[in-house]
Amino acid sequence: MRKERVTENVYVFTSEAYAQVTAGAIVTHEGTVVVDTLPFPRETREMIDFLRAESKRGIRYVINTHHHADHVYGNYLFEEADVISGERCREVMRKSGEKNLAEAKAQTPELAEVTLRLPNLVFPEKLTIHLGDRVLRLMPLAGHTPDGIGVYVEGDKILFAGDSVMPLPYIFWGDRAMLQETLRAIKEMNLENIVQGHGEVLLKGELDETLDASIAYLDTIYDKVKAKIATRTSKERLVNEIPLEACGYSPIALDGLVKQLHRSNLLRIYQTLTAKAR
Repeated sequence: MRKERVTENVYVFTSEAYAQVTAGAIVTHEGTVVVDTLPFPRETREMIDFLRAESKRGIRYVINTHHHADHVYGNYLFEEADVISGERCREVMRKSGEKNLAEAKAQTPELAEVTLRLPNLVFPEKLTIHLGDRVLRLMPLAGHTPDGIGVYVEGDKILFAGDSVMPLPYIFWGDRAMLQETLRAIKEMNLENIVQGHGEVLLKGELDETLDASIAYLDTIYDKVKAKIATRTSKERLVNEIPLEACGYSPIALDGLVKQLHRSNLLRIYQTLTAKAR
């Protein structure tokens, strides 16, 4: 696990074990708010040890930005905290969480001790948390998944964006147009920093360019897949004929994982367009 201080009392923790997943923490004199957890218990425990030493008032809340395993499997380790999410996130975890966890344990021995802990505080659209001298605004950021939320730290103008902002936009479980709408809304927020769900913290000077590139990429892959379908290119060939580099991105981000994400994005658009045609 790698630790980084973004501003005074705002921290980001990045997994070195899986896909550069990030978790965050806002430390106040009334306790700490954690945003997401890390994929494996060992790294989440390292984060907890650091945060408990930072604040005598302990960890008060854990916020889940969406239901994906790499962001929620550490919930059970925060025994003293309430876990907060949007209503949809809890519902998805309730319906399929145990089944997904059992499958993950079968493949990944490091998850053997994990128990699924559902959020115990949920909200429909927006929620504001006042803790210590901090104001945190929780808001919907759908597109990567339908249940995505973000956490905006007032004053510091930092957005914990979950997976709605990533080194490559990822829509396999989501919706392209919805994610573009979300990215445009984030661009209007006049932020200082964005904490992505995976990868490096984005700085003010690179925000517009990064968000514009993501929006453009989602248009590009849609247009390219649509053109391939029009020439009756098979799904298998189509995925190989639209390389990531031709869509404006380098294939090295997230230790090369972006190539896999790109292929999944192409398949998602293919499925969506061919389903509409039927």
